[in-house]
Amino acid sequence: MKNNELIEIKNLTYKNIFHELNLVLPKDKFISISGTNMSGKTTLIKLLSGLIKTEDSVFYKNIKIEEINKSHYFNEIGIIIPVEKQLFINDTVENELFSILGNIRIEQDEKILQYQKIIKLLDIEGILSQNPNELGKYNRVKLLLASALLSSPRTLFLDNICSDISKNETKDIINILEKINKDEKITIIMSTNNLNEVLTTDYLYILKNGKIEIEGNPIDVLKQDNRLNKIGLEIPFMVDLSVKLNDYSLLDDIILDMDRMVDSIWK
Repeated sequence: MKNNELIEIKNLTYKNIFHELNLVLPKDKFISISGTNMSGKTTLIKLLSGLIKTEDSVFYKNIKIEEINKSHYFNEIGIIIPVEKQLFINDTVENELFSILGNIRIEQDEKILQYQKIIKLLDIEGILSQNPNELGKYNRVKLLLASALLSSPRTLFLDNICSDISKNETKDIINILEKINKDEKITIIMSTNNLNEVLTTDYLYILKNGKIEIEGNPIDVLKQDNRLNKIGLEIPFMVDLSVKLNDYSLLDDIILDMDRMVDSIWK
């Protein structure tokens, strides 16, 4: 494993989902994993995060996950796999977060600083007094992120966390994740059904039937519209439009901003 590699999968076979899967994930990057339902995305996130046990197939920092002290590993990572009826145990968001902080082994003044930092980053001051079980889906995602970030993880595993929120809310969450990745050097490994979420990530894997069907720079992958359509994935509108205009020699590249596209066409 090279110095810039964080996780490696070697010949992973798991049930009827994966067969001799090989994968290397670099550290400090924002990695996206996409595919249709039942392609293995959630299972892969669980395998990588240690929620599902494997035998000599998944390596974290060149060590088999099975050989890593579990408490140490789970201190290094954060995992968000939303469940439909997930219940929080405290009566306010603030109490929920302080309950989590109470289990983190750092000095009290560090806890307060970390709490304030996360609250500001996620812009959740306005919901601190609310009952976490009564939050809307968007603020629930923010609370889950805050809960995961309080322990200062070095890697975040996220499974389709934006699936039930609006386009603008999703854009805000992705912007937050980008800031976390760049400013805090936290590796982010995110699965999603929605290819609009992967546009600004560093690297994209497309799963099909438990195998890596396509991989690479997200824009380069998304240019392969025919292959993605056959897989059953919907191409982001601006990418699809750019590809079609490129076919007619009206554009030279993928443009994600409509105003820029119009200016480029009519210049």
